[in-house]
Amino acid sequence: MLNAAKFNSGSFLAKLCLNICIISVSFSAIAQGEDSSTAILYIGDSHSVGSFGIQEDALLRNITGARVYTYAICGSSPSSWFDGWKTGCGYYFKAPEGQELRGLEKDTPLLPKLLATHQPRYTIVELGANMYGAPSEWIERTSHNMAMAIVNSGSKCIWIGPPKARIQSEAEARRLFDALSAGVLPYCLLFDSRKVTAYPAQGGDGIHFNTLGDAGARMAGNWALAAFYAFNPLIEIIRHDTK
Repeated sequence: MLNAAKFNSGSFLAKLCLNICIISVSFSAIAQGEDSSTAILYIGDSHSVGSFGIQEDALLRNITGARVYTYAICGSSPSSWFDGWKTGCGYYFKAPEGQELRGLEKDTPLLPKLLATHQPRYTIVELGANMYGAPSEWIERTSHNMAMAIVNSGSKCIWIGPPKARIQSEAEARRLFDALSAGVLPYCLLFDSRKVTAYPAQGGDGIHFNTLGDAGARMAGNWALAAFYAFNPLIEIIRHDTK
């Protein structure tokens, strides 16, 4: 399976075609006989509660034939989606029909229940930023548990790694991503968001793009587009399957 962690923004346009061709093979073996809609489960942390998630959600909803279920919990990490950890800093849920729920306090939905209820063909995970400073063994184990739960349910797994943050050193970001990679590969396609993001030296909270105002929203939008188009074959396969 493709190691999408090799994605490099320095040659984004040149490598995009190669990535698309390889990923197409990964998604080629898809079950037949399903209904005319394709369920996509999208889960994330505070980045998905904010600018990035809103824009990624909109991109997913433009896929013909897709039914998108979005659940974003501020402060969550993979373990939160198994123990029901309660957030106090915000959540964002959106149903396929467009109904939205927002607030501050919410128990994290349990992933096994979401998988059983929605039976997604694809599960997109944006998690990792809340594992900075955690032991590498714990990062690897908890992300592995999530990846295995997804693929064992019959869903394809796409994982969007954490972006660059001003408050984290490059060495710590690399350690976290290496542990994350060890946990989710080869079960998930893994996108290295560090390659397409940069946090300004001043302004904001050093983590979240939505704290940078309009400029931050544009940065988050560029990140969302880069992640989405790195896995562009998903679009064509869903369109083909739902004709």
